Amino acid sequence: MLLAQSNLEKEISLKGQEEITIGQALKEVSENQDFFFSYNSNILPQDSLVQVESYAGSVRNFLYQMLGERYEFIETPGYIVIRYAPNRLYLEEGDDEQVGKSWIVKGRIKDLESDELIAYASVYEQTMLTSSITDKNGYFELKLKDPNTSVMVTVSKEDYRDTTFMLLPPFDIEATQKKGKFRYYPNGAGDENLQDTFFGRMMIGVRQRMQGLNIGNFFAEMPAQVSLVPRLSTHGMMNSQIINHASFNIIGGYTAGTNGVELGGIFNINRKDANYLQAAGIFNLVGGDVSGVQLAGISNRVLGKASGFQAAGLYNHTGPFTGFQLAGLHNEATSSKGLQIAGLMNISEGNTENQISGLINIGKKVTGFQLTTLLNEADSSAYPIGLINIIKTGEKSFTLGYDELKYSMFTVRTGGTYSYGIVGLAHATEDRTYNWAIDAGLGLHFVNTKWFDLDGELVSRTSFGPPETTLSLASMKLLPAFSPHKNIKLFCGPSLNFLMRQNAEENHIPGWVIEDNSNATRVQAWYMGLSVGLQFVII
Repeated sequence: MLLAQSNLEKEISLKGQEEITIGQALKEVSENQDFFFSYNSNILPQDSLVQVESYAGSVRNFLYQMLGERYEFIETPGYIVIRYAPNRLYLEEGDDEQVGKSWIVKGRIKDLESDELIAYASVYEQTMLTSSITDKNGYFELKLKDPNTSVMVTVSKEDYRDTTFMLLPPFDIEATQKKGKFRYYPNGAGDENLQDTFFGRMMIGVRQRMQGLNIGNFFAEMPAQVSLVPRLSTHGMMNSQIINHASFNIIGGYTAGTNGVELGGIFNINRKDANYLQAAGIFNLVGGDVSGVQLAGISNRVLGKASGFQAAGLYNHTGPFTGFQLAGLHNEATSSKGLQIAGLMNISEGNTENQISGLINIGKKVTGFQLTTLLNEADSSAYPIGLINIIKTGEKSFTLGYDELKYSMFTVRTGGTYSYGIVGLAHATEDRTYNWAIDAGLGLHFVNTKWFDLDGELVSRTSFGPPETTLSLASMKLLPAFSPHKNIKLFCGPSLNFLMRQNAEENHIPGWVIEDNSNATRVQAWYMGLSVGLQFVII
């Protein structure tokens, strides 16, 4: 595809080894060199053992000796690409046609040995970045605008050697030559994963999939492109091989990537990376990495890394994420460094900094805080703030207690290193209109030693029953605790409480009354109280 450089002809010297893996042998060849080997490990078995005899000669000859004639070696800046290409093809040129100042090249692509017609082979001209793909009968038409007196047409097909033909037009056209800036990506697995997603299967056609397989990881850079839909764009079938600085997709587009600005009326799909700004009315789907700002009305999905700001109406899904992630419902990342905010749920499968959600946060090692109304889950978390916190390294306890309102309490406390959540059930030992109530709140470990703890808690209590009989209590507690055993704590501590009762008949205010604002229809007062209890701790 690209003109050969000198790396394949470099002289190397290797000592003989009876057993060495292919991957190790290639690593030894490239050591102290200015190139790397790139290959598909699913096709070239890098863990297979080979015998390497003492060798002195060129890199090319060494590769042929070790791998055989069924592989082809392509040089790009910084890489030697190894492709499995046991077969050969040739071009059977048809009757070319002149249309205005364009030249339409026609022909069929055939297998060199069997003479069978080859379907879905890519036929393209590199400098003009124009391409075609053969039909089921191996036939193609390639339109060349303003060509030179001769053009180099390349044919690529998976499992076939890339073959370049020089074609001479049957008419005389004067034109200036255009140059494309090529870039090589050594990792190609993201394309397959991209095409296996729901939107990938739905939006990427068979011909575009085959184009990606045939041409592989060679991409050109161009200033801009415009697409109506993936199959209709200013770069035609070559769009999936071109990285643009500006990309405008009226409905949606499928490109190699963006290094600038990409806007999509409904969607944007990139095979590789999207940098700086990407925005779509419905969804963005990126097979590589994202750096910058990514916005979507419904969903952003990045199969590689993401950094910067990511916002979607419903859902964000990335690999490792660094920055600020915002979604109406759900954020998911393999790891998250920064802040995740979601209306419903955040998930981070690796190390996590901060998470805020309306309902559930799931992390692994959380170094910052987790804030939610219901559930936080993590292997370790310093500041989980939620009613229920399932932290593997955190403290979990069950408490039997009693307070100044003559309520007996069963309370569950779950948390992390410093903060914890409180959920409990309370029962009045006196006969009242409604004797049962729910406790919920948050706590903080001020002191946590082997023998002595000091916790602070904010707790809300609401009794069962209709509004006109409801008891509401807001408490701020300071609870010193003594630990005679690592699994047992005894606590007794003061509380500052604000009491409201809608039933004025139950007008007793316990403890030390600070301020009483009760009237004929309700009880409302500030007072000091006391809580005692026995806590069973699970670590």
